[in-house]
Amino acid sequence: MPLDASHADAVTRGGRSWFPLCAVWVTEAWVNEPFEHQRRIDAFGHRVHTWLGVLACVCLVGPISVVELGAIPVMCAFVIRAHRHWRTWSRLFLQPVILVVLLWVALALASRLWTVGTGSTWLDDFGSLRFGFLLIALWPIADRRSLLLGAIVFGFALAQLAQLGHVLGLAFGIDWMVWDRLPGRNSGWWNPVVGGSLLTAALGLHIPAALWGSGRWRVIGVLGSCAALLGILATGSRGAWIAGAGLVVVALCAAMFCIKPRSKMVRAAGVLVVVFLVGGAVAWVAIGDQLKARFDAGRTEVINALEHQQFQSDTGARIMMNWWAIEAIRERPVTGVGIGGYEAWTRAHVVAQGVDPATRNFHGHAHNALLHAGATLGVPGLVLAVGFVVLAIVGSARRLAGDGPPGYADGPCFAIIGLLLVSAFDSIQVNAQTAALLSVLLLFAVQERPGRVDGGGAKGAPEH
Repeated sequence: MPLDASHADAVTRGGRSWFPLCAVWVTEAWVNEPFEHQRRIDAFGHRVHTWLGVLACVCLVGPISVVELGAIPVMCAFVIRAHRHWRTWSRLFLQPVILVVLLWVALALASRLWTVGTGSTWLDDFGSLRFGFLLIALWPIADRRSLLLGAIVFGFALAQLAQLGHVLGLAFGIDWMVWDRLPGRNSGWWNPVVGGSLLTAALGLHIPAALWGSGRWRVIGVLGSCAALLGILATGSRGAWIAGAGLVVVALCAAMFCIKPRSKMVRAAGVLVVVFLVGGAVAWVAIGDQLKARFDAGRTEVINALEHQQFQSDTGARIMMNWWAIEAIRERPVTGVGIGGYEAWTRAHVVAQGVDPATRNFHGHAHNALLHAGATLGVPGLVLAVGFVVLAIVGSARRLAGDGPPGYADGPCFAIIGLLLVSAFDSIQVNAQTAALLSVLLLFAVQERPGRVDGGGAKGAPEH
């Protein structure tokens, strides 16, 4: 993380990115020029486009219907203003991480030729890529991404108010505030698994501000981290519990490596420890019995699956889905089973092994993003997925002017890391809501991002 001036100075040499796998044409000046031109010729349209983008980002973590409806106005603005901002497009599509995404899309489209299954299943699996259009619609206002980041954070706050409303609805018998969830699981308007994944990303947005933010941003980071922790625990999503714990470890390691002097690092770590001790204590008092029940059930399901081959449980089915994905990669290493073909292939695979399908649970994905990528698109898909992860994390770790206030400028990087960690338990590229969030976070992960010019400020240079 670029947390001090010396590190920031090393980021850019001679106006060109240090990015190890970058295209040499992606430079600061090359990216900034069309954005400056757009603001000069259409300042009013740019402002309107910006506020419609803010609306889309507030809706980004709502129920899926809200996500899609919220994206429509900013997409309309993109189309209406196309003649004003068309010169910015190449600045997105020629970025290394986006080129990898485009290769992924091309391979996914080609996989329709060999998908094991029907056209409808292919379309269901491929459909999450539609949120790439939201990224494209937001790109012309990427110079206002600090405002867009604030809108995402605000959207998460509203989502967690829905979780709080669920608690109050149960406590006071207010039916309209209660979401249809299993006892002991509170994910607000999200599905519990999706909620756990999204809140892990929310924790990533807040935790850098809690560690190395300053002033009110640190206060907001501390409160947001505590709320995200409680929200993750309340969902009952055990994969998100593990991913959230891993994210805390990653953040502490980043703090130890980057924050100087050492005394500041110790204070920052102390703040984080207090946050999670308080959050954990509140969670234990409020829902300790439910947390213990979920933990015990998960441990029992893992033991039964590994020692007694009982794969009918929730966790047992996930373990089996992981194993079938590995077998799919072994059987079809070049092409995979095709986008949308995973469930059909697993059913046929079980029958071919002489196993009664009624004794197994089948899901539409492998419950592991990398394994699902390899199973559906073979080794090429797996390589592209790994390349995407590396480029996205390294790109978002590079802090540029306009990324956000102290601490929160590093939030998108940790949000992406949080999604990566939770992807060990969830195919985030298949689930629409996690795919939507990841798509928008790419605004902060491309190699060069446009700088925001306000009153003669820096144009995309790293912050000091």
